[in-house]
Amino acid sequence: MMRHVAGRLAVFVASVLLPGVLVLMAGAIRPAVAAAPVTVSDSHSSLSVVAEVTSYRPGEPFWLALTFTPRDHWHTYWRNPGDSGMAPDLTWQASGAVFDPALYPVPALLPVGPLMNYGYEGPATQLVRVMPDANTRGVLDITLNAEWLVCEIECVPQGGGVSLSVAPDARGGGDATDTAHSDLFSAARAALPEPSYWDAELSLSGESASLTVFMTRDETARVTGAYFFPGEEGTADYAAPQVLTRGPDGLTLGLTRFDGGLTPERGDGLLLLTFADGMTQGFSIERSLSASSAPPSGSDASAIADRSPAAAPVLPLWQAALFALLGGVILNLMPCVFPILSLKAFSLIASGDQSPTARRVEGWAYTGGIMASFGILVAVLVILRAGGAGIGWGFQLQDPVFVAVMVIVMVLVGLSLSGLFHFRTGFEGTGQGLAAQGGPRGAFFTGVLATLVATPCTAPLMAPAIGFALTQSLPAIVLVFAMLAFGLALPFLILSHVPAVARLMPKPGPWMETLKQALAFPMYLTAVWLMYVFNTLAGGAALIFLLGALVVLAFAIWLWQQGRGPVLRTLAAAVGLFAVGSVLWQPEPGTGEPAGDYMQGDVFSLARLSDLRGEGEPVFAYFTADWCITCKVNERVALYRAETETLFRAQGVRVLKGDFTSRDKAIADILASYGRAGVPLYLYFPSGASEAVILPEILTPGILQDTIISANGRG
Repeated sequence: MMRHVAGRLAVFVASVLLPGVLVLMAGAIRPAVAAAPVTVSDSHSSLSVVAEVTSYRPGEPFWLALTFTPRDHWHTYWRNPGDSGMAPDLTWQASGAVFDPALYPVPALLPVGPLMNYGYEGPATQLVRVMPDANTRGVLDITLNAEWLVCEIECVPQGGGVSLSVAPDARGGGDATDTAHSDLFSAARAALPEPSYWDAELSLSGESASLTVFMTRDETARVTGAYFFPGEEGTADYAAPQVLTRGPDGLTLGLTRFDGGLTPERGDGLLLLTFADGMTQGFSIERSLSASSAPPSGSDASAIADRSPAAAPVLPLWQAALFALLGGVILNLMPCVFPILSLKAFSLIASGDQSPTARRVEGWAYTGGIMASFGILVAVLVILRAGGAGIGWGFQLQDPVFVAVMVIVMVLVGLSLSGLFHFRTGFEGTGQGLAAQGGPRGAFFTGVLATLVATPCTAPLMAPAIGFALTQSLPAIVLVFAMLAFGLALPFLILSHVPAVARLMPKPGPWMETLKQALAFPMYLTAVWLMYVFNTLAGGAALIFLLGALVVLAFAIWLWQQGRGPVLRTLAAAVGLFAVGSVLWQPEPGTGEPAGDYMQGDVFSLARLSDLRGEGEPVFAYFTADWCITCKVNERVALYRAETETLFRAQGVRVLKGDFTSRDKAIADILASYGRAGVPLYLYFPSGASEAVILPEILTPGILQDTIISANGRG
């Protein structure tokens, strides 16, 4: 009996258990089967995730590849999306593992109207490093919840979750790489920026910044273009050109910033270099980059003035000096300077009995006033920069007190030209100069006044010349600014030295007084612009005080002209000094209403919309998001404009704004009901109408005006 049972047991082991053991052994020694990517699809894109290995080892890292694939002609975004857009948001879950931040491939520039974004057209693969704990055992279950944005003309939020499992390595050695996906991971690594082996320094000031990358001369000679992708908001105005220069210390990129904007904490980013052979390579600038207020190192020069984002050609010193000279000449045509030049020319016309020598002396005195004033400005600029201040040309316009004084000067000159009171202008029958005294002294101070009123203006060709000069040595700075000053003085200097040119001027007559009054209006316009600058610097409350000071100053001038008694003149002078002194008091900025507040409207809700329509009000409802490129372009060029606000107020249109920056089911339902998957959406509900007028996704002020006026049935 026992022998019979043992025989049957042997047969069972041989026929059932042994094959199973052999199968398990075969599975342990054969190569692992490739794992397919896990994919989640949304309305306009998909996300695929795959591991580089078939199994993991505790305490040893492995990599995941995340591939975002939008529809044709749509795009996704880099970690800093630029002016609009949204970087992918990844939330990982796994017991016994840590996930590093995703590594992004080198992005492309995505210009949209006046905005600049950074991202990818077509599939883009990110790499994520996973570090299992040393004590992790068993299958590693990984869950990813992702949200990302895709855009073409409209932007559509996307999202989804994926799960994948990676088994532990039961073999205790060997290569666990999944060869089926080697090409994907190799291509993803090749698309990553290389770590930078150059030190770099980022210098920030109010409205400018510079990135200096320290290279050898041989290395800089190979570079033909550069573009810096800031890793953080606040480093640069993304849409502004980046100006590249070469110096003995390496490459310097001149950047533009928004004064008063955010200040980056690290200043990291990605530097894209173009080489002489046409190849491009991205370099990741990380911890070696420090944000500071120090100016960039000086450079000798030879390099670059092309303003395209991808490349910047060289700007030699002689060319910078020539640009400065031509920019100074053109500066005479700017609205803040042209009236002063015209009046000085009028004084020359009116003084027909002057000798040629006297005219030449007056011309050189005028030139001397300009050169001396520019010299003082440049000396102050150089001293402050040497002391570590990150400033550039126009630094004086960053001081609200100086801007307020300039407003007063512009208004006073305008009032004088309008005839409210008179500076002695030289063509009122006295033959004297524009300043309080004629002759060389009057001409000198007219040159000072011309420089003063020129400070808010910038002429063509000035920007590249000045931007280049401020990265150079002291002699180069002096040369460029001297040429700029000489260019400003050159038209009057020619007029005073060349009789043939002077004879081309029209003869004195009543037309001079008419033109003088007309020239007041460019001064008023310059004053209005300076008031805007002052409001930005000091706030709305301070602007009210400045406007009040202008009214009081005008009253003081009127009071001065009422008589010559000492008491009256003393009172007028005291009132005038009080008016000027009051601009020194500056309330804290930010107390004024933001521009375009009317167009911000009320928060959209169906209940609010129903209430307004029930009251017979016409309603404009728009749905936007901070990450929406098209939304931001439309707001900048069409919605948040003075003519649009005037139109809406005149037509009695109420505004409702739906913010889709964060997920909002109510807004998503509204979008779906109008056949839209994402923002922007613009709806106009005329008074008494049962249906909304759907506006196009790309707006202009004309489209808004035509839609509203035609829908309302009135002009």
